[in-house]
Amino acid sequence: MYDHPSQFEPLLISASSPAHYKRLLDLAQELSELDARLDTSIHKDAVRALSELVRGMNCYYSNLIEGHHTLPIEIDRAMQSDFTATTSQSDLQRLAHAHIQTTAWANAKDIVEYGIQPFILEAHGEFSRHLPDAMLMIALPDGTLTRMEPGQIRRNEVRVGNHIAPQANSVAVFLQRYAVVYAPVLGRAKSGGLNKLEAIVAAIIAHHRLVWIHPFADGNGRIARIVLDAMLKSTGLSGSALWSLSRGLAKTQQVYKQRLAEADMPRMGDLDGRGNLSETQLAAFCEYALQTAIDQVRFMSSLLALDTLEHRVRHYFSNIRTDLRPESAHLYLEALARGGFERGTASRLTGLAERTARDALSCLTKEGFLLSDTPKGRVRPGFPVHALGTLLPNLYPAGDVDFEGMGLAR
Repeated sequence: MYDHPSQFEPLLISASSPAHYKRLLDLAQELSELDARLDTSIHKDAVRALSELVRGMNCYYSNLIEGHHTLPIEIDRAMQSDFTATTSQSDLQRLAHAHIQTTAWANAKDIVEYGIQPFILEAHGEFSRHLPDAMLMIALPDGTLTRMEPGQIRRNEVRVGNHIAPQANSVAVFLQRYAVVYAPVLGRAKSGGLNKLEAIVAAIIAHHRLVWIHPFADGNGRIARIVLDAMLKSTGLSGSALWSLSRGLAKTQQVYKQRLAEADMPRMGDLDGRGNLSETQLAAFCEYALQTAIDQVRFMSSLLALDTLEHRVRHYFSNIRTDLRPESAHLYLEALARGGFERGTASRLTGLAERTARDALSCLTKEGFLLSDTPKGRVRPGFPVHALGTLLPNLYPAGDVDFEGMGLAR
């Protein structure tokens, strides 16, 4: 069994392995450029709602990777503390609620400044504290039940597939080594250039190595993906949280799990790096994850392109939501393009009489198409779950948001 940090080297892929190094840096460069282009294409005042949308999407797909299917509308209701009566589905909603709350906590932190090791432990603690005690009970190999302590390193030995995780009494040492290696690499990312690209690659490697350590009795997959997002954010990627790597990982989850498992393999000869584990397989996992991230940025860029989005918005308000005035499209598109508008301009934007325009705006705010911090304040765009199937198709699998209007079945 693993009991010394040297056993999970290599923790980085350097220029001493030129083929792997160049290929991964090229992918990191492509990802960085696409991410920057997407970030500047969205009005800063529209980013807030999009970030909340992506937070829910991250939760949905991270749950799906763990084999838990929670509908977006159920996640949305869970965030309002509206849980279903069915125990099994309510449990899934509580997991979703805990995930989103933990993501919000993580988004407010800089993982490097906070400290990588305390961040990992506190993220698990934050996640667990949002769950009822019954959901913290886990079964040990001998069949007995024990309570998982939030934010505490596991006390039991673990085997995941063919991988035997480090001995429980050695996990803290592995995490210390993990933090010592990755903190300075991520910290240099702010200087840009090559340092940023190396940090992006390091964040991907760090994801595998954290899954490999398996520090907690339960919740490792979700926490590892939250930590991955935090590390990528620290490199300057997805600063506005406009795309979801978890979506790509979930859609290719068989490959994701296979690549993770293959990167557990021991070194395969003198041409396979100098660490205890296979550098070749680690590079293959990184290449897969970076390409998946690139695909997700491209997907969101095409989905949010204003010309095609405008067509979907007009179609929605003219042909699907015939109970709303078609001029509602003007208000929604104005909010999307400019990040929002003052309520008093609704009549001018729609060409409707003042009272009729106010009524149209009221309907949009009631359903969440337009959001505001105060009853009379400036409005900004929202993305209500019940309209996503048309406005942002393929964001979720067909059927999971396949309903229109507000007649939503329980």
